[in-house]
Amino acid sequence: MRRQAAVHEFANSSLEFQLVPTLKAIQSFTRMPGPGQAELCEHCGSPLDESGLCWSCGAGGFRQGSSPIGTAPLEKSELAKVLRRGVGDKAHGAYSLSMQQAEGMSRLRDEIESMVEQFNASPQTKNSVKQSAERNAIKLLPHLGPTKAAIASVAQEFLSLGRSVGEASFFISKVHPRVGRLSSLLIEVYAPDGGNVVVRINGRNREFKSQSEGLYRRLRIPVYCWDEGAVMELGSAVLCAGRYPAKRMRAVGSKFLLVLPEKTFELFKILEQAKLSGAIPAGELVIDPINVVRKYSVAKLPFTERLLRATGYLNAVNGRYSAILRQNLRHGNGRMPRKLAEEALIEACHREVPVPVVELVVKRYHLKPSEVSSLLLIPELDAWRRMDAVS
Repeated sequence: MRRQAAVHEFANSSLEFQLVPTLKAIQSFTRMPGPGQAELCEHCGSPLDESGLCWSCGAGGFRQGSSPIGTAPLEKSELAKVLRRGVGDKAHGAYSLSMQQAEGMSRLRDEIESMVEQFNASPQTKNSVKQSAERNAIKLLPHLGPTKAAIASVAQEFLSLGRSVGEASFFISKVHPRVGRLSSLLIEVYAPDGGNVVVRINGRNREFKSQSEGLYRRLRIPVYCWDEGAVMELGSAVLCAGRYPAKRMRAVGSKFLLVLPEKTFELFKILEQAKLSGAIPAGELVIDPINVVRKYSVAKLPFTERLLRATGYLNAVNGRYSAILRQNLRHGNGRMPRKLAEEALIEACHREVPVPVVELVVKRYHLKPSEVSSLLLIPELDAWRRMDAVS
């Protein structure tokens, strides 16, 4: 009876519930930084650790199978295990590209396509370059960022086809002007009216930096590789005599012709960063010697080829030339392929052609000894230089 009374009393009693107030943080939560970093992750803004990994994106760095732009593609051996069959380079490349469909890849593809389209090449060559450049750019992306990764990969592909560094710099600079930038033009002018000085290059205003020097003003004008032979004129100012680089400017009436023989090294710097990143093996960044030999061949030096053929040393020189050029390109340290080809051909002629044969040919054809280097006519090398200038 007591038990039933207790249950009845509990059922009839009114229970009062009190709501627990919402918990309030005493202070805002701050992301825990990794040990000893100064740089921030470009994806989430978290500090990077000493090895450059993001603690917030990957709990102390990206784990295996992930990347800054999403899930990373499997390696060839891993993909073969999943498919239970062998996987070739072409199939693995197609798979890798299909995996890279994240939002971060759109900018990379746009960069590559815009630069490749600037080059003079067939549609088939451009499509091949785009595919190869994208595969290499994916490897360089975490190390260089999308812009530099695209520049390095596109430049390397065209260099491997025998294009010169100057040509690659010129076409890439149409999309990224900094690649074609040369050392600035420093001049001193006098503005009689104290008005705004205007600098025009080929009729277009060019921005510049100005520093006041009393009655005179010192201008620092940026110039680029495509400014070679351009006409520069000043507005509301007069150029001071002897206060400009005479080797880079030539007076033509009241205007000036820009003479810019120097080369740009911006592309060299980006390619060097790509090599030092270690993302791509050094062998993949070496210029293809077959394409270089094809472009700078002895056949394009007709009189030299005639002398070598007449004396029976053409095949020997060609074989030695190819071997030396391969070695020079492997350790070229960023030098121009044409210059390396010239040195390789001169060395090949010296090694294969005996001195008595050279002396006999020089006398027979009444050649100047100073213009002949082991049956190689030095003036004929201008054909290679003109070919670079046209291309």
